[in-house]
Amino acid sequence: MRRRAFYLAVFLVGLSLAPGQAQVAGSEEAELVIAKYGSLTVKSPVLDAKVFLDGIASGSVNTVIESVPAGEHVVECRAGGKAVSGKFSIVKNETLRLEARFDEQQLIDTTEIERVEAARRKKAEAAKLEEQKRAAEVRKPETKKPEPKKAETKNSKEAFHNLHLNIIKVYPETDVPELHVTSKVNPQVITKYAETKDQSGKYYRTKQGMLLCETGPCKKEWSSTFVYTDEAGKSDAFLVRWREITFNGMTPTGTSKRELEVCLNGACQKREDNSAADTVHEMNIDRYSLGWTKSLIVIRRADVLKQLQDAGGDVANY
Repeated sequence: MRRRAFYLAVFLVGLSLAPGQAQVAGSEEAELVIAKYGSLTVKSPVLDAKVFLDGIASGSVNTVIESVPAGEHVVECRAGGKAVSGKFSIVKNETLRLEARFDEQQLIDTTEIERVEAARRKKAEAAKLEEQKRAAEVRKPETKKPEPKKAETKNSKEAFHNLHLNIIKVYPETDVPELHVTSKVNPQVITKYAETKDQSGKYYRTKQGMLLCETGPCKKEWSSTFVYTDEAGKSDAFLVRWREITFNGMTPTGTSKRELEVCLNGACQKREDNSAADTVHEMNIDRYSLGWTKSLIVIRRADVLKQLQDAGGDVANY
C-alpha cells in the first residue's frame, strides 16, 4: 500500500509540472526561430563601388544595407578591377561601419574608431565645461558673458547641407537585363516628384559574360520630374532622363551606350557615354553641378558644394 501511494503521488506531481514544462519548452523553441538582424554601410570615395555580402551583390557604397543576419560575414567592396574584403561580425540592432581603402588594399572597420573618437570628444567637452564652470565661479556676475553656441552653429550647418547639398541621387544598375534604377531625394525641399520606367527588347548573356541584345531594340529608360525649393523660397523645375541601349554585338566602344538628359526650367542638356570604362562626367547647369558615372547620377547645389569643400567637409557624408 505504501509503495502504491508513493507511485500515485509521483504521477500527480508530474501532471502538475507538465503544463509549465511544455510552456517553457515552447517559449525556448519560439525564441530559437526569432531572426536577429543588424545593418551594414561601407564608406568609399569611389561612388560606383559595389558591396558584396558572402559573395552576393547587396548594394552600393555610402548607403545602409538593412536586414543583415547577425553573425560573421565576408564583406567585399569592388570598384573596377580593384577589390578589398574581410570577415566581420554583424551585431543585432547595430550598424557595422566599414571604409574601403583601395589604395591601401584594406577594408577597415571604423565602428570602434568612431566610438573611441566619440568618447574622446565627450571627455574633452566635459573637461571644457568644467573649466568654464570654474572660471564662472571666480568672475563677478556683471562680467559674465554667454559662451558662443558652437555646437548649435555646427548642427545648423549640417542640417543646411543635408537639405540643400544634394538635389537628387540616382543609382542605375548597368550590365543587367532587368531595369533597376533607384532614386533618393529629400521631401523637405523636393515637391511634385514623379518618375517613369520603360524597357523593351530581349537580352542574353554570352559565354564570356557579356550582355547583348537578342531581339531589339534593347532599351531601358528611367525619368523623373520634380521641383526643388531653396532656403530663400526660389524654386526650380527639373527633368532627369536616363537611357541605356544594348547592342547585339561587340563594338570598338563596348556593348552598350548610355544617354543622360537634364532639363532645368525647360532648358535641356544632353550627354552620351559609350565607353566600356567607368568614366566620370561632370557638367554645370546654371547654379547646379552634375556628376555622372555608370552607376551614379548626382545633382548638387554648386555654391553649397564649394562652401562644404572650403570648410574641409567630406561630400561622401551627405
